[in-house]
Amino acid sequence: MRSGLHPVVHALPKPSPALPVEMTLLEQNCTEVRFAAGTVLRRKGQHYRDMFLLLHGSAEIDLESTSGEKILVSHCGLPVGEMGFLTGRAASATVTARTDTVALVIDDPTLDLLEREQPQLAAQLLRHLTTVADERTTFNVAWELAGPSSMGARPIEVYLCRSAEMLEEAQRLRYEVYCEELGRQSPYADHAKRTISDQLDRTGQVLVARRGDETIGTLRGNGAWEQELGVYEELYGMKDSKYHPDATAIITKFIVKKSQRGGPAARKLIAALVRYGLDRVRECYIDCTPPLLPYYRAIGFKLAGPKFVHRENGLSLPMKLDLVKHGERLSREAGTGDYLRLYLKAQAFKLIARIQRRAAS
Repeated sequence: MRSGLHPVVHALPKPSPALPVEMTLLEQNCTEVRFAAGTVLRRKGQHYRDMFLLLHGSAEIDLESTSGEKILVSHCGLPVGEMGFLTGRAASATVTARTDTVALVIDDPTLDLLEREQPQLAAQLLRHLTTVADERTTFNVAWELAGPSSMGARPIEVYLCRSAEMLEEAQRLRYEVYCEELGRQSPYADHAKRTISDQLDRTGQVLVARRGDETIGTLRGNGAWEQELGVYEELYGMKDSKYHPDATAIITKFIVKKSQRGGPAARKLIAALVRYGLDRVRECYIDCTPPLLPYYRAIGFKLAGPKFVHRENGLSLPMKLDLVKHGERLSREAGTGDYLRLYLKAQAFKLIARIQRRAAS
């Protein structure tokens, strides 16, 4: 917002015709939540796995434009976070309760229940969400075109996988890199489908980075409080952490397409996952091959235990990251200067390691 000016607040038009959803039936099947005025319901750039339907009160949508203009929503039945819930995109705006607000929570278990027990109501809800999302997308595009624009390469967008098709994109990229590019043998590879998947996909949060229609990167996060992590707990030394298992997680299947390495895709994936888990995770673990050690150290990872042979990566080093210390920094989108500093820091770690090897010989 420009200094000295109050933000202009626009009311988002009420959809027409009237909302085609039986709100009374939804109230009987959904959890009700209450928010005090000023509570942030959605933070721009963060991924979520649920959404809200307003019952009472109003919310303010901040697209974070240079003019500081905001949008007000206050109609019963209007959704908050529907585009992310439907598509897996990060929140496109920060949404704050402008008054004390009451809403219904819609998440995957709720939608599954409605589809089984109230299929007509579920269909009404999905049609309503799609209509509102389409209206808001059109509104946002018009808003952006009215302001300053820039020409250049297509931006990279990070999605939380919200369908079997999106998950399969990630699994195909794993196969492309592990099996075809690097020539590795994976016990989880399906050579007929050209995919790699394992049991952690069932409960993990899988992110994909896209440039236009092309999937260029992926990673997966699994919280230790959600399931047993098996051998990873031992290999990564997680049981020695004071945060384990209530606030620890692992990152696996972190892959970027060869043509996109050295660009922002990897950093954007990490930032998105950190934002997603920052409220819960205090320490996360990963393994890396020896050539990548300087880059992980530059990000903030530290060695977590002795090296081991990974079934897909070969010789690997377990590493851990303190999100209490580094989380806020890593959750921010990096600019050109940040990438340059990361590169120079990694080069410094490589130089130090070279010096240490020479001194030891």
